[in-house]
Amino acid sequence: MARKYKTLGTKKRKYTFVTTMNQSYYDLCGKRMIDTFLEYADPNFELCVIAEDVASRFDNRIKVYDWNYICKLDWQNFCSKTNNNKEQKFAKKGFAFLYSLKNIGTHRLIWLDSDIIFHNNFDSSIIENTIKNKMIGLFDHKYLGDKGYSAESGYVILDKKHIEYQNFVDKYEMYYIIETKPEQIQRWYDGQVCMLAASHFEKYVFDLSTYKYEHVDTHTPLNHCPLNYYFTHNKGPEKKKWYNNK
Repeated sequence: MARKYKTLGTKKRKYTFVTTMNQSYYDLCGKRMIDTFLEYADPNFELCVIAEDVASRFDNRIKVYDWNYICKLDWQNFCSKTNNNKEQKFAKKGFAFLYSLKNIGTHRLIWLDSDIIFHNNFDSSIIENTIKNKMIGLFDHKYLGDKGYSAESGYVILDKKHIEYQNFVDKYEMYYIIETKPEQIQRWYDGQVCMLAASHFEKYVFDLSTYKYEHVDTHTPLNHCPLNYYFTHNKGPEKKKWYNNK
């Protein structure tokens, strides 16, 4: 039986941050991510966790959703279309993101990977500078010169009231539920699907990679721009070592 989690209230917030994690990720980095968010975020910001089989108790300030209940079936259907282990792994996040796009009521929806860590106090002025009155803000990887569409999807912000928002959600969902991988992307990864969907709305996309320091070639531009004063994305092969030393 799917584990049931308590959810807190239904009051619609202006800024809602969403992440997902399982027990091993909670132990490795998720708890630290949550603790630092609660320490440094504006108290009016909301954090939602889409949790997969997490037995640990969450802070009562967090709204929690059961990944098994809301995402698992769609993910299993996706897995029947690809044998690529990484595509299947990243699709767990992809369907959690899709659920939040379709169901979490807010004005600004901000997706966070659970290996992001916060360092200093941040408020709405910082967050607004990551969307600039557009529909979506994300780190486009086009500066890398790779084929196809790709983005750093550890931080993505959307305006759920934007006139093109629902059209974006429909595109994102379509690219995840079609029978074969879209030919415009190299891998069926969430970051590539997200950038492909956003590419249809270029006029309404704020490319956060414009904040990247010059002459830095990286797949994690968040860590190489002024936003790293507030939060960083600790991913890659050094992640386990980094967290275990904290």
